Amino acid sequence: MEELLDKLDKLKESLNKEETIIKIRKLNKKIEKDTALISKIKRYKEEPSEELKYQIYSNALYKEYKEKETDLNLLIMSINNKLKKINNKDHCI
Repeated sequence: MEELLDKLDKLKESLNKEETIIKIRKLNKKIEKDTALISKIKRYKEEPSEELKYQIYSNALYKEYKEKETDLNLLIMSINNKLKKINNKDHCI
């Protein structure tokens, strides 16, 4: 069990050094400071409109965040595929 915990810690360290994760964290901090964008997002959640949606999606910071979010989802899918392969090997024995 201790070996598994060590491997999980190494995985966490590795993920924390992953460029995509570092970039998305930085973008999160920038977005939190962009009060105009945050205000538009909150308004959109309360009263969705095409105009607000367009304003949000045309924001350069938001676009960059969404691109990195896609990269992060691809990374997660890759990890899941590797875990499935490992899991399938265990079942074949």
